Amino acid sequence: MKAGQAWKEVGLPCWYHRLCRYPLAWIFRLFFHLYGRLQVVGLENIPKTGALLIAANHASDLDPPLGWAVIAQRRWIWGVAKIELWNHPVTRFITRTMHGIPVRRGKADLRMFHLVLELLERGEAIGFFPEGSRSRDGNLQPAQPGLALLVQKSGVPVVPVGVVGTFDMLPPGAKKLRRARLAICFGPPIHFSPDASREQILETVMTAIAQQIEVGKRQVSEKKRDFPGEQQDVRNGL
Repeated sequence: MKAGQAWKEVGLPCWYHRLCRYPLAWIFRLFFHLYGRLQVVGLENIPKTGALLIAANHASDLDPPLGWAVIAQRRWIWGVAKIELWNHPVTRFITRTMHGIPVRRGKADLRMFHLVLELLERGEAIGFFPEGSRSRDGNLQPAQPGLALLVQKSGVPVVPVGVVGTFDMLPPGAKKLRRARLAICFGPPIHFSPDASREQILETVMTAIAQQIEVGKRQVSEKKRDFPGEQQDVRNGL
């Protein structure tokens, strides 16, 4: 399926999605700062213009709104999201407001691939979780090949991102939030040569993500204060 046909099926964000993204991003940032004492490191590493892939670890449903809302202070981005979020009107509206790109997990989704490449050709930034799905134990999981294929096809740089604390706040399967300190850290853009192998790309990006997780863990440890009911171990990426 080519990009044009895929856009007709998925639907582009409408004017009211673009209007609502401003208050939605502000609400998300306010929540994460108040409830998680959010620490942000290296946001200046996100270029304000130009095609870009943003690769982060993924351990919680909180990761997409956290990353999107923080990066919105620099630029608006698109993000790859599981297609199940389009099944409910509330999550569909929020995901489209966040410029979500649906992906069918568990198989090669050529529709998503074409959509992302089209957006990169237009100079957009795309958020991506190389692991493919949430980590069940908070540890960094092996990367799936999708990110490497996009880098080889597009040639765009990759910004590595480490997210810390969201697993403690809302791990997979949890029914309610638990208070925990949060940090999100952005590394400098990584540029790859045209002949870079898939293995080289994945190893380089995942190593950089792990380094940013360590930066986030230090931020959380240095700034940590006791919260009522706060989890004392920060497990994202450990």
